[in-house]
Amino acid sequence: MLDNSSRGLLPMQKWLLYRTCILPIAMYRFNLWFFKGALIVKNVNELKKMQCKVAFWITGVFWTSPSDSIEAIAGLIPITLHMCKLNGRHYLRYGSIPSSYAINSLLDSQHAKNHPPHKAVTSKLTNKQRSNLKSPIKNVNERLNGVRDC
Repeated sequence: MLDNSSRGLLPMQKWLLYRTCILPIAMYRFNLWFFKGALIVKNVNELKKMQCKVAFWITGVFWTSPSDSIEAIAGLIPITLHMCKLNGRHYLRYGSIPSSYAINSLLDSQHAKNHPPHKAVTSKLTNKQRSNLKSPIKNVNERLNGVRDC
């Protein structure tokens, strides 16, 4: 019923439904698997397929149309850019979390906010261990160091 062209939703209403309801559900906790060094190709491809189908649904064009241009016509930014934007905001939130949060004990000493360091803190690892580590916490430390240096 929502897809009926004669009495269904308008394209703007479809876009608003996608942006406010569907996309936040699809992006929920994506930062647990979207970090530097993670194997994300399969997950990103699934999200690209979802957004492609939504773009066709919003615009009502033929399925043989080129998907990237249809996403632009529908007013949707590429899903990878959207994830990068959300990920950047996620890292900035770490810089402003209260000092009572336990996550501070996993951060390096300059970001730990007077928390005793956890035994798995990245600053206690050797260079080889640190280079092999792939974790959101490692990325947070690197990004916070970049923010502090600016």
